[in-house]
Parts: sequence; C-alpha cells; structure tokens
Amino acid sequence: MYRIFVAEDEPAALNHILTLIELKCPRFEVAGTADNGKTAFEQMEKQLPDVLITDVRMPLMDGIELVCKVKEKYPSVLSVIISGYQEFDYARAAIQAGVCDYILKPVKPSVFQDCMRTIRGKLDKSYYTLRNRMLHKISTADTDIIDKIEFSRIFSEEGYYVALFRKNGLPQRFVNTGETEIFSIPEEQIMVYGRDEMETLCICPKELMVYGSFYELMQHIIEKEKRSASYYTLVLLGEAVPPVELPPAIQRLYQKLDSCLVIGKSRTIMLPDQEEQQARVLEEGNDLEYLRHLLRQGERRKATGEVERCFAEWEKREYTQLVIEDKVREIFGLFRRHHMLEESVEACGYYMDDAFYYAENMKRLTESVLQILGKNSNQEMARGKIDTQEYFERILCYMTENLANPLSPQMICRVFGISQTYLCRLFRSYSSKSFSKMLNEIRIEKACEIMNNRNELFVKDIAAMVGYADQFYFSRIFRAVKGVSPSEYMEKLSRV
Repeated sequence: MYRIFVAEDEPAALNHILTLIELKCPRFEVAGTADNGKTAFEQMEKQLPDVLITDVRMPLMDGIELVCKVKEKYPSVLSVIISGYQEFDYARAAIQAGVCDYILKPVKPSVFQDCMRTIRGKLDKSYYTLRNRMLHKISTADTDIIDKIEFSRIFSEEGYYVALFRKNGLPQRFVNTGETEIFSIPEEQIMVYGRDEMETLCICPKELMVYGSFYELMQHIIEKEKRSASYYTLVLLGEAVPPVELPPAIQRLYQKLDSCLVIGKSRTIMLPDQEEQQARVLEEGNDLEYLRHLLRQGERRKATGEVERCFAEWEKREYTQLVIEDKVREIFGLFRRHHMLEESVEACGYYMDDAFYYAENMKRLTESVLQILGKNSNQEMARGKIDTQEYFERILCYMTENLANPLSPQMICRVFGISQTYLCRLFRSYSSKSFSKMLNEIRIEKACEIMNNRNELFVKDIAAMVGYADQFYFSRIFRAVKGVSPSEYMEKLSRV
C-alpha cells in the first residue's frame, strides 16, 4: 500500500479527498492529515508518505512553499496540488515546484482517479528500482549499511517468507566474470533476486500464503529449475519474519548456503537447522601429507593419482565446496613449489573458479583440477585442437544454431571432444564474458531477432524457441540484458 498525506484546511474538501482515496484508490492509504502547511511539513518525517496532496491556500505555510520544502528534504515524495484558484500563476508556481499534477476544485472523482493512476505507475517504477538496489546491497554487503527508513518503505508488509535456491556450485567469486544479476519483473508478487542466473532468492509476503505452506510453494516454484540443474541446494526459513528482521535473515541464508553446499549433492535445509553441522575436515595437513612426500620425490604421475584419491575421499566425507576450494589451492601451491605447474597464479584462479562453478559432480571436478595440474595437457593439441579464434567461433556458431536445446559447458565439451579447462581457456583468450553470460546474450539477441520478424508470436513461444522453458525466467533474463521486458520491447517495435 502506498501512503498519502493530505494537507487541506477546509473540512468538507478534506473529507471529500479522503472518501475518494478510500473508495477509488485501493492501492493507497491515508498516512495522516493536517490543516496547515507548517504542521504538514513537521509530520512528513514521522509519517513517511509516498504522496503529498495539498491545497494551495492554507494558514502558516501555503501549498507551494510546502511542496518546495518537501521536494528539497524528501525528493522521492510525489506531490499533487489541489486548488480552487484557476489563475495561471498558481499553476505555473506548482509546476516549477515539481508537482506531479494540478487539480482544480471541486475535485471530480474521475479526474482524481486518473491522477492517482498516474502516480501509482510512477511509484511502481520507483519502488521496483529501489527494491532491486536494496536486494543487491543485502546480498553483497554488511546489513548495517542498509538505510532502515528506506527499507521500511520498500518492504512494508506484515511479514515475509524467504528461501534461497542455488543450482550447482557457488557464484564465481575470485575472478570478475561480469555475470548478470537477475531480478523479478514488476508484475510478479513474489520478489526474486539472483546474483547470477543459477540462483533464486525468493521473498514472499506473508499475506500471499493463504493455502499450504511456504515449503510446498517453494517445491512447486523450483520444480522446473531443478530439471536444468545437475544438483541443487535449497535453504529456507520455516517461519515468516517481520520486515526489520528481513536483511539479517537473508544474510543468514547466504551464509548457510556457503557453509553447506556440497558438490554433486542435492540438499534442502530448513532453518533453524536442528543439526547445525559444522564442516567436517581432516586434521590439518594429514590428508595431503602423502602428496607432499610424492612431490618432494618428483613422482608426478603418482602425485596426480594421489590427488584423485583425495577427491574420492572428500566426496565420501561430503566436504563442502569451500573446504575443497581451500584444499585445491593448497594442492596448486604444492605443485608450483616443486615446479610441476606451468599455469600462472592468475590462470589457475580463473580455471578453478570455472571448474567449481560448472562441475556436475565430484568426478567432473576432479577431471578439471587434473587438467589444470597438467595431466594429459597435450592430448587436445595432439588431436589438432589448436587455440585459435576460428575454433572459438565454431563453438559460438554451434551454440547459436542449437539455442532451443539444453546447452551447458559439459555438453559443448562432449560435442567438440575437449575438456572443460580447454573450453575455459578459449573463453578467457577470445572473450571478456563467461560461458553462461555469452549464452544468455546470444539467446536474447536471437529472441529480439524473432520479435522483429514474427511479432504475432506470444512471449512464451519465443522463450521456448531460444531455450527457456519458463516464461517468467525468460522475462527476467531479457530485462537483465536489455533493460526492458519482452512485452515492452515488442510494444516499442509495434510503434515503429
């Protein structure tokens, strides 16, 4: 509900406006009233309205001065002037003060309703932008920097259910790959955010949960998403939280995801978690001691075999991704110390980030790490897989011609007979974008091409033609890439 503050010194006129808001404007509520401009301005900070409706002629402070002061101190508040004076000077002063509309008395219901419909459209757009900005802050920064007043305006419902769903590994964190953030489209009642396209943070207002449980709702929502995941991790709160507790609750979901994601294992965790298991790790240095010995002896072949054995043991013990990342970095350090790792530190970080992000299971992760370490590193070159722009273009061409089919790095590697590490090298050498970002952009560009040539098609049909099974998901990706929704894009085309 958007909040309106009304400043009007005539009781009959005030009651008329309040009645119109109640009967004709269901998305608005009255935050407060005042019979003079001075009191109205003093009440603004306490009431936190979205809209100010004020008469021009009032005691102590007139409407024009009130609007100017409000505009200066609360620039996000939208103002509407209502006056019985038809002189041009008043209208001009109101426009200069930055009002959204100027309505003459007596106020006609249809005119007032049209005005508030316009106001609502502006507020919807403004709140959508603010909400997305706030979700980005919560996911990437300390919640202490969140403006609590602004947050309470954006998230104003009684309570919220929250859940975090992640497909495959954690986001790429050590190398800037420029992944696209994903936001829900304005029409969706459940707010959605993803640090990349593999993630869905769902924020559901408590009032929407009339039937069933939030857990059941999440199972329904992610059903399609699960089909495109090698494995997934779902973390959710069992109870709704009030708005003031929402930022720390979301942070808790992210922290739990980081601490419990296991490569190749699908998991659902309900918080508060009764078990609250800590990551299980071997005694410091014990699990890599034999590897150190082999490297000191120069036994490279046996050392890579020992790495495979370690990975098999870590899979059995269900070590989390973060624990294994630490182990892998230690392994890279050991190989480099004994001059058995040709790749640079920067390249190893990039390849490792990619390996964990796309790994379908521990077996595939093990293969990628061994490729980085150099096992059979010359096989692809021996088969004629030359590191060239032309070869990279062949891969992009294949992706473009097969957009309607499921595409993943693993599938591309199988088609071209190359390793995932080699594919990563190609993208690093010939593109500033990651595989997933490149794929999304190719799909969206193809969707735009279809829209230009086949404007009679429905959005859901276009989504399916470029490889998106879910229309809402397609719309989120489209907006992230193009800045507008598919329907807005098609509407612009129709006007050309």
